Amino acid sequence: MKQFLLTVFFISLFCLFGFAQDDSKAKSKTSSSQKSKSQSSSKESRVEGIVRLRVTFLASGEIGEIKLVSGLSDELNKEAIAAARKIKFVPAKKDGVPYTVVKNVEYNFKLYTFKESDEELQKNAEITTMPLPKYPKDSNLSGKVKLTLTLFPNGNVKVSDVKTNLPKEFEDNAREAASQIKFKPAIHKDGKEVAQTKEVEYEFKPQKD
Repeated sequence: MKQFLLTVFFISLFCLFGFAQDDSKAKSKTSSSQKSKSQSSSKESRVEGIVRLRVTFLASGEIGEIKLVSGLSDELNKEAIAAARKIKFVPAKKDGVPYTVVKNVEYNFKLYTFKESDEELQKNAEITTMPLPKYPKDSNLSGKVKLTLTLFPNGNVKVSDVKTNLPKEFEDNAREAASQIKFKPAIHKDGKEVAQTKEVEYEFKPQKD
């Protein structure tokens, strides 16, 4: 399930690059790292961010102790630790002899947002209440404001893009109205609620006295 995109960063005390085997500098080389796809509930308040781990890369070529430096939810922390356990690497060597190295590993979780009618969705998000925007005072302009929204499973609405030729006051009023939209979240084919992007359009017309 593509609920989260996950990128991995390895940090040494002296550089921000991946491990590279170099006897003179005594660094480890990672042949491959396991990336995790989180299955955690998208209703959690902190679904995006970085989980930092302190990982021991043993001279034997195995992963040793893993300590949580900073994290997110318990479930995402467990996902990161599980992924770190599966890291494959070439041990660091000095004078041809393998030795143990301790390094920081970061897992960056980013919420995946589905588009409308994505093949992985069982059901699209359904707007149930869509308040109308206020028409700006002392204006006689007509036009449309098109908004791209992200509808989150916890009921939050985020405006990610706005297209209009109308003045900013119209855009602001459209944003305010969109923030009050009520909806039923999109449903993934596995039955879980997920985030989805959706386009809405507001039409402004001069108010008749």
